[in-house]
Amino acid sequence: MRKILSLFLIIGFIAVSCQQKSATTESDKFVVDPEPVIKSAMKDKKFLILIFESEDCKYCTKLHEEVLDDIDFKQSLTKNNTEIAIINVYGEREVTDPETKQKMSEQALTFAYRVQGYPTIVVFDPAKDYKPIYTIPGYVEKRDFITLLDFLGSNCYQKVQYEKYVEAGKTC
Repeated sequence: MRKILSLFLIIGFIAVSCQQKSATTESDKFVVDPEPVIKSAMKDKKFLILIFESEDCKYCTKLHEEVLDDIDFKQSLTKNNTEIAIINVYGEREVTDPETKQKMSEQALTFAYRVQGYPTIVVFDPAKDYKPIYTIPGYVEKRDFITLLDFLGSNCYQKVQYEKYVEAGKTC
């Protein structure tokens, strides 16, 4: 009887530990408040990228693991004068809409940009008072995301279309 009771206690402990770990891992993507990132980018006239994500989005998790957490990607962000803020599409935190400069909830911002799938990447141009210049639905590979950052940082986006930039060997 003691062995059976011990076995149930061990199984119960493992189940609770796994649930706690899973809940922590899933919610880690929204630990960083997007508002200071948005304000800082706007103050410093940096490119701003908002990535709209949901808690259970597997491609959002893949984007974090394979792209956003990568050291080469982080260096490219710095090199290209770009900040990224992660928006919880169901979140209630107050954020500033870069385009209108109005405060609203993350959920309202998601609605304002007509986000329908996750992740959705929206790029804002500091040279155009933070008007959105690109909306990219879905997952983006690391090399393609870095190419986009280089396209922005080189100011080629003001001269040629992205496709022409890539075709020309990443020159404008």
